[in-house]
Order: sequence, then structure tokens, then C-alpha cells
Amino acid sequence: MMKKRHGEKNKILLVNITRLGDMLQATPTIAGMKMENPNCHITVLVEKQFSEVCRYIPYIDEVFSLDLSMVVRAIAREQEGILDAFDYLSEVVDDLRGRDFDYCLNMSSSAYTALLLNLIGIERNGGWTSDDEGYRKIQSDWAKLFATSVFHQNRQYNSLNLVDVFRCSADVEEHPKHLCITVEPEAKRFAEEFIRDAGFTNTGPIVSIQAGASQGKRQWKPANFIKLCSLLVNEYNARVVMTGTKKELEIIDPIKAGVNSPNVVVAAGKTNIPQLAALLEKSELLVTGDTGPMHISAAVGTPVVSMFLASAYGFETGPYGEGHIVLQPVIGCGPCNPNKACSRPDCHDTITPELIARLVGLRLQEDVKELPDDMVKPHEVIIYRSTFDEFGFCNLEYMHRWYADPTKGYRDAYRRLWLEELGGFDVPLMKRTTLPVVERETEALGEVIQAAEKGRALIEELMNLIRDHRAPPALLGKVGDDLTELDRVIEQIGYNHAPLGPLTRMFVFAKENLDGSDAVSLASQMKTIYQDLGRRGRRFDECLRGVSATDLPNV
Repeated sequence: MMKKRHGEKNKILLVNITRLGDMLQATPTIAGMKMENPNCHITVLVEKQFSEVCRYIPYIDEVFSLDLSMVVRAIAREQEGILDAFDYLSEVVDDLRGRDFDYCLNMSSSAYTALLLNLIGIERNGGWTSDDEGYRKIQSDWAKLFATSVFHQNRQYNSLNLVDVFRCSADVEEHPKHLCITVEPEAKRFAEEFIRDAGFTNTGPIVSIQAGASQGKRQWKPANFIKLCSLLVNEYNARVVMTGTKKELEIIDPIKAGVNSPNVVVAAGKTNIPQLAALLEKSELLVTGDTGPMHISAAVGTPVVSMFLASAYGFETGPYGEGHIVLQPVIGCGPCNPNKACSRPDCHDTITPELIARLVGLRLQEDVKELPDDMVKPHEVIIYRSTFDEFGFCNLEYMHRWYADPTKGYRDAYRRLWLEELGGFDVPLMKRTTLPVVERETEALGEVIQAAEKGRALIEELMNLIRDHRAPPALLGKVGDDLTELDRVIEQIGYNHAPLGPLTRMFVFAKENLDGSDAVSLASQMKTIYQDLGRRGRRFDECLRGVSATDLPNV
């Protein structure tokens, strides 16, 4: 049974002012809230341009559109425009405040949504809000874990799909174990007619291919897609459908011309969202990167073979469901920073068209769980299969018997730590051989635990001084300075020893979210934070070793 802060919910506001893929990734949370609270009413606050998407997502009772582009245009006019923007936002706040929501989940980490929710004043929430001075405020430990996990240095040590992290931020345990989208009959008819009129001469499986991606560095080379399409058409008798937007035709048209086959047709620019969903539903498989169509395919139940290139990371945003295939290149700089360009994306060269074609062929036959040894070069690319663990969390399992993945031990340890600490699950320890890379961090982990104990002792001293009205102010200042320096040391250990980054970053976020103004209450909260750090540090060590740790100080 999952540990929860807010179980019962009646009038729910869900904020997700983002992209299509992000909205689809919210659907297990939306469905789960309905499954656990059948009579609840769910309102989704979304930017106006994305409101149409919500029509195709089940379990939403109401869509509230926010016209941010109008606000930006109004502010740009200055003078009277600023007043118009203020009036509009005031009306939005008054409208939402008057609906008496008893719970809110903000799935957007933006500052303006946090400020907006502070103005609306919903007491119970599972995501980002702000205090009265505009600083970010996070009540849920799961939301703090999200902020910790996407901090770039920590990404490779996370094994929890962000769908599950947000789901748990909303205290949702029951869920459908897949993304959700409604495919309407009219869209189904479009897909049937498109396939019928495509002019295919092959009669084999329909394989959709999404060549475009949100960033150029995430797009596999067009020459690779040309070779892949040729292999699928000639060796697997496949009928290939190229999906995408109108803007992506500059990538797709050269691929179509390069293959020069009637068995490759272009649907890009010819479909809206429900029509694309229907085409993917009729497909036997989709080949893609980390894209919106990947999430649509997972939602309609069509298997995915997905390449996570450059900044994309399969454990974070991989296809959510059972039996999808994820390829993650093994490269020292990956996953790279999503906000920085790449001049030489070497990760693309680790995946060949021949490998993708073989994976497609195998997956078309069955839900394959293990690959032939001669098919994989684990020092170049790791291939995973998506599945669910006993607690309902999506996971990626290796499809080959050996691998070159030095971060696996850390990921496994953190997975067990967070499921136990934040979820309250009883996760069994697995005996493992301690990796050399783990041993190098043992001393630094011990320093973190010792620092946590020192912090707890300093806080107790501080609390005694606060209660003693005769205590010299200079002594109070000295203890405060010692705590500031100690916190700096803890954070620095996380920077210098990357595998300890998630542990220390959770500590930092916890301290940033102290609540209240009473000195004794704040000190008591800080004591708990230091105790949490020490306990988690010891448990992390146990999870790494697979045995009880007796050589580290008790906290």
C-alpha cells in the first residue's frame, strides 16, 4: 500500500500548460485520480493552443484555457496593454478561486504557474506553488524528486519514469498502466481510407516511422532512415507510413525520394492528432525517437521501437507501457544537456539501420524479451524492454545478458531507496557484487552521513540557544554560520561525486521548502531534514551493497 499525503480528492485542478507529449504523459495520473475517486471532478488548466488536445483525453471533466499569447501581446503594448493583461489575469484568478478546488497538481514547473496557484490559494497540492514572496514551494517529496531527477548531473542515476513520479506526486497508486487517448470513429475511418488508398504493392505489416524530433540533435540521419525503409520494404514485405507534421516534410520528403518505393507513403502534414492516433492504432509498430507520436502510439497500444539520442533519456520519458523497445547509446557525454547544442552527435553512430530492422522484425513476431548475443554490442548501445514492477512502476529491463552500464548499480539503489522512503513500499534487497565504481564513492557517502549527524547536533544546539533568552547573539550567529558552511560542504560533495548528487539535491530542495516563520519550528524542520539525509545515506549504502552496512556511523 502506497504512503499518501492526500488520498481523497473531490474538486481537482490539474495544471499542465505544456506540449502534446507532456499532456499524454499526465493521463495515467488523471485516470488514476478517477479510479480512486470515482465522483471527483477534474478541471485541466491548459494554454489555449493545447486545449484541443484535451478533447481526446478521457476522464477530464472540464478544460479551462489560459490565453498566454494574449497576455504577452498585451504587455508588449505597454501602458494600457499592461492594464488589459492585469484585468484578464485577475478574472482568471477570481474564476478559479471561486470554484473551491480542494486539491491541485501543478505538472508545470514554470514560475508563472506557481505564482498563479499562490493567488488561487488551493491548500492541498502535489506540485509547484510559490510563497507570498514568489519563491518556489514544493510540498510533495515526489515533486522534489522530480526536480532532483531532472537536474542534469543527476539524470543518469534515475530509473523512475517521470509519468510515475508525477502520478505519485498526486498520491495516485491505482492506474491503468498505459497512457490514454480516445480514438473517435471518424478518425478510424480516415485511417482505413488512407491505408486503402495508399497504393501499396506489399501486403505485409504496416510500420509507421517518425523521422522528425523536437531538436535536430535528436533526429537520426536521413540516410539511416532511407536504408531502414529499404530493409523493411524489401526484407520484411512491410508497408511504411511516414508520420509527422507539415514542418517535418523537409526531412521526410528526401527519405521518401531516397527509397523510391510505392510501399513508402507520407502521412506527414495530412493528419490531425486523432487521425494520427488512428493511423498508429492500425500500425503493427512505430519506429521513432523520443517524440509525441511515440506517446500516442503507446496510448493506442501499438508497440514502439524507440531511439533515445542526444539529450533524450529512456528511463525518464520512455514509452509508458508493457513490451516497448528502447535503445540508449553508450557514450560518455550522453544523455547530454537538452539546452545545449551538439556539434558532433556521435551517439547517432551507435545505432545502425540493420539493428533497427532486426529489432522490428523480432518485435513484429512476438513480445520478445531477450535478444540473440550476436545482435547486440552493449559497449555501443543498450537495448531495453519496458515492463512494470510489482508496485505498478514502469521500468526498463535489459534485453541482452551482458551490458556496459556503470550507472546500473546506482540506479537500482536509488530506485529501491525512493520506493521505500517516499512510497512506503517494502522493496526486497537483492544481493549484488559491489562494483569498483561504487567503492570509490564509499568514503564520500560516509562524509555525507557524518555531516548529517553534525547538522542534527548543531540544530539541537541552536534550538537550546533560541529557547535561552540569555544566550549571546554572537553564539547564535556562530551556530548559524557553522550550519551554512556545513550545507555548502554537503552540496559540494554532491557536485564532486556525481552518484551522490540525487541524495544531496533532495536535501537542498527540502531546506528550500521550510515552512513558517517561528524560529523553533523552523529549527525542528531542519533537524528532520538532517535526519532524513542521514537515514537515506545509510539506506543508499545498504542498497548499493545488497547487505547491511555496519561500517558507517549511525544517525
